[in-house]
Amino acid sequence: MAAKRGLLARYKAFADEYLRNGGNAYRAALAAGYRETTARAKSYQLLEREDVAAYIDMRRQQMAKRAVTPERVLLELATIGFADVTDYVSIANGKVRVADTDQMDSTARRALSVIKESRDGVEIRLADKVKALELMGKNLGLFERGARKEDTGEVKIVDDIPE
Repeated sequence: MAAKRGLLARYKAFADEYLRNGGNAYRAALAAGYRETTARAKSYQLLEREDVAAYIDMRRQQMAKRAVTPERVLLELATIGFADVTDYVSIANGKVRVADTDQMDSTARRALSVIKESRDGVEIRLADKVKALELMGKNLGLFERGARKEDTGEVKIVDDIPE
């Protein structure tokens, strides 16, 4: 009977808090109004319920659709593919200087995959540019034979560097 009316308000509150807090079932049970003495056991029971699990799955799918769009994926690939190494390091007087991450814009920081310091110095690694460009190119159909009929195969060199 409860299934026809939808999820009980307390179960829904538990599931929503579980998703909101990153998957801590105990804290979700407390937030949904369960007592400290029973919250841990109840949280496991709730996660095992078919209706609660189905609701959590449905909400995760909804959240993923809002968070991961084709446009966001392509923008992130573009961030990686068009990253400029001079956003991360500079060379002055023969010495490599690492940029302050607090001064980098968030777009530049998202292309970083590794920053680590060792006895040999600081290593900075960017995400794989070639792979990102390849994925964007495939998405745009750039690598399919005959995909661009207007492309004659000629190479034009444009000198747009100011003198």
